[in-house]
Amino acid sequence: MFFSLLLQEFVYGPTIETMLKNFRERIGKFYFRKEQARKTRTCKITNLEVARRIGILYSLDDVPDYDRVSELVTQLQHQQKEVKALGFVKNKALVQRFLPKLSFDFFSQRDLNWFYKPIHSQVKDFIEKEFDLLIDINLEEAFPLQYIAGLSNALCRVGKFSEKSTDYYDVMIDIKPVATPDDFIVHVRHYLTMINSNENRP
Repeated sequence: MFFSLLLQEFVYGPTIETMLKNFRERIGKFYFRKEQARKTRTCKITNLEVARRIGILYSLDDVPDYDRVSELVTQLQHQQKEVKALGFVKNKALVQRFLPKLSFDFFSQRDLNWFYKPIHSQVKDFIEKEFDLLIDINLEEAFPLQYIAGLSNALCRVGKFSEKSTDYYDVMIDIKPVATPDDFIVHVRHYLTMINSNENRP
């Protein structure tokens, strides 16, 4: 009886699901690296003061996530920045709740192929846009967002520090594991205001 329960857990439990997810993601990363190898891009470390076109990537799990990014977009626009935010909506119930707006686009799980590559037309437009700064404010590793960051034409791509993220970001910001998304945004704004400030001043 005990063996039977263990067998059922092995076959139907989360272990197999996790293994399949990891397998699909590994294939996705394989194709990502092939795409990245074919891509030519100019990298220029840019600070927040001189950047004029800014892209923001984030994971949209609930209303507070949207409110947080909306506040950041508004602050940057008040500084005369051109801002575009792209949110990855994981919860299907939220897809209809957040309709695209002028500065906001969204994609969801249904916009991913079997290898977790985002295939939405808005994603392609976002990747091709030449931002001065691309900021991924997602604290958890999410391959669809990393894929976008890693192929973006942005001059400078910024994200959370991880030894696994060197293929995706030019600048990585290290924060404590217990830090909140709000903490990370504060760190990003502080660091990007200070970095290369002397060299980048007009």
